[in-house]
Amino acid sequence: MKNSRLFQILYLLVDKRSATARELAERFEVSERTIYRDVDALSAAGIPVYTQKGQGGGIRLMDQFVLDRALLSPEQQDQILFALQAILATRGAEEKETLARVSALFGREGGDWLEVDFADWGSGARERENFALVKRAILERRVLTFTYYSSAGARTLRRTEPHKLVFKSGCWYLQAFCLTRRDWRSFRLVRMEDPELEEARFRSRPTPAGIEAPLPGDYRAAQLRLLFRPGAAYRVRDYFHPSWVTAREDGCLLVECAFPEDNWLLSFLLSFGDQVEVLSPAYWRDIVGREAKKTVALYETGQTLSDLKDYPEHTQEGTNPPTQKEVIQMEERNFCQCCGMPLDAPEDRGREADGTLSRDYCRYCYQQGAFTAPEATMEDMIAFNLKFNEENGHPFGPQEEAERNMRAWFPTLKRWKK
Repeated sequence: MKNSRLFQILYLLVDKRSATARELAERFEVSERTIYRDVDALSAAGIPVYTQKGQGGGIRLMDQFVLDRALLSPEQQDQILFALQAILATRGAEEKETLARVSALFGREGGDWLEVDFADWGSGARERENFALVKRAILERRVLTFTYYSSAGARTLRRTEPHKLVFKSGCWYLQAFCLTRRDWRSFRLVRMEDPELEEARFRSRPTPAGIEAPLPGDYRAAQLRLLFRPGAAYRVRDYFHPSWVTAREDGCLLVECAFPEDNWLLSFLLSFGDQVEVLSPAYWRDIVGREAKKTVALYETGQTLSDLKDYPEHTQEGTNPPTQKEVIQMEERNFCQCCGMPLDAPEDRGREADGTLSRDYCRYCYQQGAFTAPEATMEDMIAFNLKFNEENGHPFGPQEEAERNMRAWFPTLKRWKK
């Protein structure tokens, strides 16, 4: 017990450099006389600890004292090296030098046993440069400006006081006080463009206990029961917590989980194709079934997503089409008259000022009877959609074709009609 207390006193003094005998006695629930005996024991062991009387005095360590590596177990040394490797993932050159020095101090070889990389597959040098610039802005407390794309596609110029980098759910976020909105905001780094440091510096503000992205007013979670074929097991294990998954005798996996009801959930379920069946709730069975039929119809009719032209079945673009049209028109669909998003379910739609669902606009573009980004232009919306297309495997086709279709289609949308 005494040895444990001696080490705790030493670590405390390394951290604070000074403490009174009374503070230590209260902390370890012993007498002050016992604390002084502990100080004598540390001193006898070669630790440069001394007492100073008078106001401002106490028990102190000499300023140049550092902990010897022997005070750290091999497991603790590995934990420190792991933490430094994780810091290296932020591409800080100074941390690499620190890692080399600490490895030498510990006398550890084989420092390449672990590598941590927070970047997405295929991410380029530009993303890492942006990360380094944001980190610099935080450390130097300098105002940072950048162009930001919201999840709804709105493009705005933001001026911020950056405070913290957060890695959460596989993504990097900047927590900052937004001078443009005069409030705390979380910005996803992948949606930031052209970050620039200003010469202006700022004083640190008291930060809120937690900065989370606000949930939409009509947010709700769906309690899902999903049944996956054995062939989807590798993805199920990647995405779902083991406590949510029950393996059946036939090899299928039953998953019971809760997810926010939004377009991401729909696209996620559709990405499994025929490898998943929604057991409940019933209305989600209908939603997934309806969307799957639309996907089949898209390919069977040969129509493009923009409905600008169609390709008759069994023919190629550029050949003479038959005299009679050999395609079945897709069922009529409603699209957001701002961003072009399909309005296939009530939860996709925005709301008017009286709370009723909008006939023309999605929830991301329109709320409470007004556009969420009134300053956005048609060019901004096209740019956002093209960026989304490039970052998500070109669901709208090659970039040139997608841009051509958007520029022909967007002027026909209600918000952009001249």
